[in-house]
Amino acid sequence: MRTIHMLALLTATTILTGCGSTEEDETSATTAIETAQGVMRVTPIKPARKTLVRFTEQPGQIEAFEETPIHAKLAGFVKKVHVDIGDKVTGPSRVSTDQLEQPGQILAELELPELDAELKQKQALVAQAAAEVTQSEAGIKVAKSARTSAEALIAEARASVERADAMYERWKSEFERVRELVAKQAVTQKVADETEQQFKAADAARREIAAKIKSAQAKLSEASANIEKADADLVAAQSKHKVAEADEQKTRALLSYATLRAPFDGVITERHLDTGHLVQSSGASGKPLFVVVRADTVRIFLDVPETDAGFIAVDSPAKIKVPSLSKLFEGKVARTAWTLQTSSRTLRTEIDIPNPDGHLRPGMYATAEIEVARRLDALSLPKSAVFKKGPDSFCKSISSENTIKELPIKTGIVAGTDVEIVSGLTGEESLIGANLAAYKEGQAVEVIVAK
Repeated sequence: MRTIHMLALLTATTILTGCGSTEEDETSATTAIETAQGVMRVTPIKPARKTLVRFTEQPGQIEAFEETPIHAKLAGFVKKVHVDIGDKVTGPSRVSTDQLEQPGQILAELELPELDAELKQKQALVAQAAAEVTQSEAGIKVAKSARTSAEALIAEARASVERADAMYERWKSEFERVRELVAKQAVTQKVADETEQQFKAADAARREIAAKIKSAQAKLSEASANIEKADADLVAAQSKHKVAEADEQKTRALLSYATLRAPFDGVITERHLDTGHLVQSSGASGKPLFVVVRADTVRIFLDVPETDAGFIAVDSPAKIKVPSLSKLFEGKVARTAWTLQTSSRTLRTEIDIPNPDGHLRPGMYATAEIEVARRLDALSLPKSAVFKKGPDSFCKSISSENTIKELPIKTGIVAGTDVEIVSGLTGEESLIGANLAAYKEGQAVEVIVAK
């Protein structure tokens, strides 16, 4: 009779358990049945090795890779508008970073009459300064010629010095000889007077040559000074020429702003000017004349919650779903802000997606599923088999004496319904897979094997 009663109770309990089972109980393959004696029956599970992949799925918005508002640098009148919204434009091409091969496409042209006149004035000043440089160079040549002439005069005078000295010595000696002869009355006084005159003439000639040398040396000094002055005048003229050229280049650079060009390959999304409009400089107007966007590559901005922020890394693979296109795109995390926004405790994350066909348009809504972690051949348990006490994690095992024992474990990532077990288990333990609250430390259980 007692056996019949136990069978009836067991049958009723089994029926009730089958009717009220949950999906978690079915997947964990764990069943606990209280027998008539009060002993729980349980089907244990073992840790499983598998590849765990953790994903985070967040909503986001597609934005252009670059978006540039085009303003006027200077105030002027619109001379001609070359593009309109929706037009594709080409940006500048470069041979290298510093060398421009082809400027960007013209978007609009402005008319700046005052600046045109100023440029002509600057060009005239450059020509004037260049003429002064030429004049200074000619002055140097004249001064050098004068120095050469003075040097020639000095050389000529010095060449005459020896001849004049010789004549002086000759007539001096002759005068002394004749004077002795006059004293002896060998010659007349007239001969002595004529000899004295020749001697005085030779002396005068010698002094004249010395004076010519001094004069030529003075001219040489003057010519050298003139050369130095001409050199200084040339430096001043060259500096003035450079200043004039710099002013002209500055005016020419300002005048180049009259032509508005595309900064890169893209599409015109806004236009706010027409022919004849008076546009103000960028500081006087907040509305841009054009807006150009680059969309051959687009960015998806996401705000990842704090729980997943630590797992986000550059080059993490991502799948982008765009509901309006019913299409899936693949990409990678390009960059993160690294710091979390204090207002929302989220991490700003950007994903770059190539968009050569232009299917993805800025402003579209999208969701991104990012693979934040992957563990190969990782030891794992269902989430229902793990519980926490404060900051520590535990699971409940069945000892060889069929009693419950709490085991401390260290967990890793959570991937779906699975939890990575970093340490604390070998993989051979028999564990309680669900309904952990029904089992206490040291409690005896009856182990049954799942069919």
